[in-house]
Amino acid sequence: MTDSPAGLSWIHAPLEASPDEVGFDATRLDRLEEIFERLVSEGKVQAAAFCLARHGRVFADQALGPRHPAGGAPMQPTTWRGMASVTKVLTAIGVLKLVEDGRILMEWPVAKVLPEFDTPELRNLRLEHLLTHTSGLMPDPGSDGEAAPDFQAAWTLLQREDWLHALAARPVHGTPGQTWRYSSAGFAVIGEMIARTVGEPYALWMEREILRPAGLHETFFDPGSRPLDQFAWVSDFERSMIEGRSSCLHHSRLALGHAWSTCRDMNRLARLLAEDGSLDGVRILGRRTVEAIRRVHVNVPAPHWGDQFSDWRYGLGLEPARHPLVQPGMVWGHEGASRCAMWFDVGSGITMAWTLPTSLDWDPDFGWTPRAVVLSGLI
Repeated sequence: MTDSPAGLSWIHAPLEASPDEVGFDATRLDRLEEIFERLVSEGKVQAAAFCLARHGRVFADQALGPRHPAGGAPMQPTTWRGMASVTKVLTAIGVLKLVEDGRILMEWPVAKVLPEFDTPELRNLRLEHLLTHTSGLMPDPGSDGEAAPDFQAAWTLLQREDWLHALAARPVHGTPGQTWRYSSAGFAVIGEMIARTVGEPYALWMEREILRPAGLHETFFDPGSRPLDQFAWVSDFERSMIEGRSSCLHHSRLALGHAWSTCRDMNRLARLLAEDGSLDGVRILGRRTVEAIRRVHVNVPAPHWGDQFSDWRYGLGLEPARHPLVQPGMVWGHEGASRCAMWFDVGSGITMAWTLPTSLDWDPDFGWTPRAVVLSGLI
């Protein structure tokens, strides 16, 4: 293993197994450390943290680098970092629990729960379209490959009091189910479907009914009661987001990407989906529902941040890995714009999560490279 960047060293959390005990090649763990150390030393990321487990036994949980841009306090395995769009996995679990309970039907049009969507263009919009990003609703800025994405206009719309009416009034991007366009707004709509169905804010219901029963005790939506110093941030703007989040806990837009967590908790979330919906004897979702989450539901054209795919595949809130050395349909997960990621391999029981605090845009070394190394470590 190479030396860590000057003045920095890995901080390790207690483990439940060694790599050898779970059938993982320890030299691949060394390689993973090298990649993250290089990212820190080159200044591409401020810090790095990751957690690996197999069949529920954690064999790596460690962090490197400062958790704040001014330096000082080191990143810890227990440091909280925004999950960004990995939150969408939680949202999918929440709404599908309501489907299991018969409180929402997959066959219903969204307009049955949200009358704002009872328009000629959206009358046939269903929950499956929202979960698979084939709704035709406002795509994320830049995802269509536009030269000058208007981020401010998109996120301002979601903060309006009449955001649902405003979203439903926008031109749709194709017939629901026909084209994949990544839509965070669509997951805010799912959050509102949850809130209207249960009669309370999305975040409060999710913490009580999903996060706590699943043992995700370090995953939450309200940072207000937690020590600010224990969060990782890379800018004054991110810090202000942490400090100001408690004021909008009633809003369903939290469903699109506004939970905080640790790598160990994100790894546990991966384990929940790898192990058919139950953890430590506690059932969160049924086996058939989890099998549906990690089954390809769409295979459609997709404009994808400058690329054009003819065969983009997606599950219910989860993405299958497009990796030539992976058996199709076995590796699933999600990444977030905070440069965090959560992936799992159904066949081998390997679960992985990492977070890389940075202000840079997506890079293969932030997502695909670490995933490839972890998957190569299976013995």
